[in-house]
Amino acid sequence: MFDNLVWPVRQFMTSKRPPREPMRVLVAGGRLLTAAILFAIPAAAAAETFEAVYRATLAGIPIGKARLTGGVGAGTYTLRLKGEASIPGFSNRFDASSNGTSRGARLMPSNYRLWTEGRSARTIAVNFMGDRATRISIDPQPDPADQQGQLPIELPHLVDVLDPLSAIMSQILLASQSDNPCDGIMRVFSGNTRFDLTLGSSDPVLDEIVCRATYRPIAGHKPSATSTGKPPMIVIAYPKLVSDGALRLPIRLEFPLPLGTIVIRRIN
Repeated sequence: MFDNLVWPVRQFMTSKRPPREPMRVLVAGGRLLTAAILFAIPAAAAAETFEAVYRATLAGIPIGKARLTGGVGAGTYTLRLKGEASIPGFSNRFDASSNGTSRGARLMPSNYRLWTEGRSARTIAVNFMGDRATRISIDPQPDPADQQGQLPIELPHLVDVLDPLSAIMSQILLASQSDNPCDGIMRVFSGNTRFDLTLGSSDPVLDEIVCRATYRPIAGHKPSATSTGKPPMIVIAYPKLVSDGALRLPIRLEFPLPLGTIVIRRIN
């Protein structure tokens, strides 16, 4: 999800030619993070809404900004991320939303939608039923030349998954009920990519709970683009102290890239 702030820069620095679509849709709402997932989610007794603003920088230079809003109530949740990202040469706007229900200890997404606009516009929509994605729409379809060499997305990849924003909501709820949210494997499907994020604890930091997430692509990607070097390690930090009953939202995320680290901080 926050990958909408990261992907244009990553694509720009690794491509041998100008990208046809600078912000290739949240190839993971995530495609690096979306933020995280959980296995135990409490049912909210009362509705609670939240809003947070994030700014992304590369080498201290602002490259994007996004607003995260949402709500969680008795058995339902909603989440929306809207913003823009830009570096010299191109820019991109994005608007992603998700909603669903909670059953027992799991989130059950209903609908996910991502709209992006840069040099061209694209909309990805995914409908869920039960524990799987059942309907996927991508408009317009990607250029066949850009899909050559990609590992295909198959039916097993659509089972027991969360969309990027539902994964973020899942992690927010876990972090809000536990001081040790850094555990588990996130199974994320963004509509055109399937990937896992494996969470682990990091060294203690004053006033922060810090998780590290290792990104592992499963399908919808080109192996040659992800098989070199160590897998990307994403840092997700939460505040140790929050008001009674308040949700614990991420305050800092870090995405390593060949030419530097993109840092996304909450600014409100």
